[in-house]
Amino acid sequence: MIDLSRCFAKLPVPPLLRRGALTLLMLVAAGLAGQTKPADDFRCPESYATDTERDAALKAFFEKFEKQHPQATIDDVLTERHRLLVAHDCRQTLAYMVDNQKAELIAPQLVLPHTQSLTLAGHKLERVDEYYDSATHVWSIFFVDDPQHPESYGNQLILSFYDWTPKPTAEAVASALSEERQGAKNLFLFKAPDEQSGEMVYHIVSVTRGKGNFVNLMSVAGWEKSAVNISFGQRLGTGVDLDKTEAEARQWLLSAEGEALRDATAGLRVGPGWREYLMQVK
Repeated sequence: MIDLSRCFAKLPVPPLLRRGALTLLMLVAAGLAGQTKPADDFRCPESYATDTERDAALKAFFEKFEKQHPQATIDDVLTERHRLLVAHDCRQTLAYMVDNQKAELIAPQLVLPHTQSLTLAGHKLERVDEYYDSATHVWSIFFVDDPQHPESYGNQLILSFYDWTPKPTAEAVASALSEERQGAKNLFLFKAPDEQSGEMVYHIVSVTRGKGNFVNLMSVAGWEKSAVNISFGQRLGTGVDLDKTEAEARQWLLSAEGEALRDATAGLRVGPGWREYLMQVK
């Protein structure tokens, strides 16, 4: 099985989340395209009539590559896929990637105390709830993509601010959040410096099973001498066990939607004014 954690050990900044990674992979793919013949059974994503067919093709590609290269990393499979896209002149898909890359160069999206809605990779999320938990000493602000039916939303975003004494570091909060519990499993953990501030950000990608199955992308960073966790959750199918939920999560993480939402979530930042606002909620 491809080890999702091993691929991040080689670089100081994780290739799936850092800006510029997509361009790098496309350049590598272009360089390899002239050296290796394209796979006979590869088709451009835009050639499929439905999303179901595209998803099935992506899954088949991943499974075939994993079988042929059992020691490969995520870097390897992404590089090979981009090489094939270039070799087969998949212009629509490549243009979509370029557009996403341009969007990554825009300034980080700030979430302010008065923010009522935000858009992540084309998914609009509405603010639905906020509260202070006196037992855990955590402020939480919730955004979902279906505020009329919060019990069945597909995507959620949670901002968590920690009111612990003494004030915790981002590392301490990340350590607490990464402890596995029943019905949950970490897929990979890594840390990388923020491109703007240079401060270390701790990333946790996990799957959870309960009333709904989710793949969770968490980024824990420093905030006013304490810490904030920006957590995005994508609802998965109704896997019967944690292993099948994990397999579905890994496939989603490799999809175009998964990559776009990872990048969009990584671009979120907490804006000024939250301390004063949250003191009113407490």
